Amino acid sequence: MKVEGKAYTVTEIIGDPVAAAGTTSDLLLMNREEVQQIKAAGAQHDAVSSYVMVQAADDTDLLVLSEQLQELEPGLTIEIATQGSTLKASLSLLGNYILVISVLIVMVISLLIMSNFEGMLHKYRFQFAVLRSMGAQTEQLFKMVFIQCTVTNGVGVLSGLLVSLLGYAYIIPWVSGLFLVPLTDIRFDVGVATMVAVASFIILELFMLIPAYRSTKILPLKMLEMNQNNDFKGRKGRKTLGKVLMAACLFFILFGIAFSGTPLANPELSFLIGFLLFVWSVFTMVPVYLPGVLAKVSPVLKLLGGRVSYVAVKNLVPQVKKNTFVILTISLAMMIAVIGSSLLNTIYHNDRNYIKEQYAADIRVVDRLERSSSIDPEQLKQRISQLEGIEEVSTVSRLSPAIKENGERVDYVLADLDELAAQRLLPDISNVTNAVIVSKRYAEVHALSIGDPIRLSVYQDEHSENLRNAGTLTVAAITEPIHFIDMYIDWSNAAFHTKSTVFGTAYITPVNEIAALNQLEGIKGQFPTLDISSYAQALENSSNMYTRVWSFFLSAIIVIMLSVTIGVFNSLINNIYNKRKEFAVLRVISVDKKGLVQIILTQVLLYLCIGMFVGVTLGIILLYACRLIDPPPIHINAPFVAIIMGIMLALALAVFIPYASSLANKKVASELNHSHV
Repeated sequence: MKVEGKAYTVTEIIGDPVAAAGTTSDLLLMNREEVQQIKAAGAQHDAVSSYVMVQAADDTDLLVLSEQLQELEPGLTIEIATQGSTLKASLSLLGNYILVISVLIVMVISLLIMSNFEGMLHKYRFQFAVLRSMGAQTEQLFKMVFIQCTVTNGVGVLSGLLVSLLGYAYIIPWVSGLFLVPLTDIRFDVGVATMVAVASFIILELFMLIPAYRSTKILPLKMLEMNQNNDFKGRKGRKTLGKVLMAACLFFILFGIAFSGTPLANPELSFLIGFLLFVWSVFTMVPVYLPGVLAKVSPVLKLLGGRVSYVAVKNLVPQVKKNTFVILTISLAMMIAVIGSSLLNTIYHNDRNYIKEQYAADIRVVDRLERSSSIDPEQLKQRISQLEGIEEVSTVSRLSPAIKENGERVDYVLADLDELAAQRLLPDISNVTNAVIVSKRYAEVHALSIGDPIRLSVYQDEHSENLRNAGTLTVAAITEPIHFIDMYIDWSNAAFHTKSTVFGTAYITPVNEIAALNQLEGIKGQFPTLDISSYAQALENSSNMYTRVWSFFLSAIIVIMLSVTIGVFNSLINNIYNKRKEFAVLRVISVDKKGLVQIILTQVLLYLCIGMFVGVTLGIILLYACRLIDPPPIHINAPFVAIIMGIMLALALAVFIPYASSLANKKVASELNHSHV
């Protein structure tokens, strides 16, 4: 191709500029010297650049750098390319949730494996007893169980890793669209995935090997006795442990309350330890006290559900020990659902309340440099007022300290009192020169009323303790504050201008919000440190972030509840299978087929309801206990918790009604003669 009469060869064709750069003309990239020669030939002077792209060093404060560049040339238009704070906060929160939920999933799966492992030992108790009687050594049984555990965990972990690897190219893009998080680089990190898989494998092995090692130490007769005796032998020890844990829980909580705000203790850590000890103590005492509770409520159930329900509960009491892990697994899953959903719901409501407090007007303009701001508020105000679509604009300074006559410190701001009154953010007063508007809270605390004088002194400079008398102000109005500010003084009162009274916020009332925001983006070149946002944008960003985190949490809850449901149902089916002879005896005595189905459903639903009740109760207690650390109100997501409980109960009915019916239809003689081994 020819440019200015000179031939050039095209060596590369590049893509269009990114959207963030805005609309640009078609570009032709050439050697700098060649371009200078072309320009010099036409204009007889050296060409100058129209813009410069600056790559800042790592850990550079871009806001400070932009101020320094503008000092070099006041006429420069500077644009800062930064990652969205909302996106960074969302990804950070997602990362924390991924870590916490992943740990909880491993804990839930570990409890499920222990529950099924205990069922396996009970199911194959005769084989273990026979092997020990034939001379099998402890090490041999341990090796056999260890191989079973290792093969089971290894196949499960490798299968999960393989499925993740194969489905990564299809799942991640879908998740990206669901969470509204655009991804430019999709790579499967084999190192991290392998590390997580190995860690999960080790944790699951530890949970499975503990009961295996304990079982292999028992002699044949003791093993048979252990499997047939379902009562707690260490009931007193468990009671004592539960009481000790509860006492330790109260100690740490009271310690954190008593020494809160002192260097002697870390209250957050004390509360956290106390909460964990509380959960541990409840999980220790629930299986101990539960049989007694069921025995006491069984007469009530007899009145409500009849004789069959009474038999089901009485038959259930001795089985509590063996199904302890089933109850605790359900409880832990419900705790995750209650705490996770309620915390997200609380964050959502508190975030919206905070946004409402921050945006007194439809549009807010803030200087991100805060205390070191060099923006002239009057210049910024005039620049904004010149834009189309702006109805009202007012400016407020950062907080500045002042000292009253009695030595008490008070913070004040300088503001456009007339403009704020026109925007209905502050009351209208007649003379703003020596007037002060105070908040209702401050007026009540200091017994102030309209017309009272307030004498204030200000610091001569930012780092000096020397005070300067700024004069006496008259309380002109008492009102609800903006951002909890106690005193408002007009910009026209020069006595209160200090180095610390710099521009803080501009409140803008637009005619058309979208048009005004587009116009305001143009002033960033002159004031690059400004952050321009609207109330509607803030609400939308908050909702988008909540949707992303909630979508991930919902996905994690689905995985957890499916895992818990499958594991719990499998454990209960194994338990029912091992009790087929007992059910056959009941059918011989007086229970018909319908009654047997009722007995099985009653026991299954009781296990589920007990686990749900314990988990929901613990979750609510821990949520309100967290107010010791963070006092904002808690918003429990009751509909979500109710839906989770309803789905689990519905699945239980869908699975166990056909299963119980199939058992009820089997011949009694064959059931009595079945060894179930």
